[in-house]
Amino acid sequence: MKKFLFLTMLIIISLVITKNIYTSINCRNIDYAVTHYFTTGIFNKYKIYDMQDMTTSFSNGAVAFIKVEGISSESPHRRVGYTVFLEKNNRGIWKVKKVYPAQVTLKQSDF
Repeated sequence: MKKFLFLTMLIIISLVITKNIYTSINCRNIDYAVTHYFTTGIFNKYKIYDMQDMTTSFSNGAVAFIKVEGISSESPHRRVGYTVFLEKNNRGIWKVKKVYPAQVTLKQSDF
């Protein structure tokens, strides 16, 4: 029984470490980093159900500001927008440093 429990825990820990390494490697792509941040996570208060638009406002290769629009995952599913500040670390991985909520205005063509 102890061997089974030990083996199960070892497999679970290995899977978690593998998933974190996979995500970290893919976060070298800025689009993946932003999409992953806004579409995953149980306790993510900025979680977006459907990402509709992602526009780069500024990027110099080390820092970037990206505007993101989509449908909120919280009910009622309203349209939300955010401006994201990302920074690239010394391993080339993009990290979200700050999220600024932006008010999205509806255009006449959206009705």
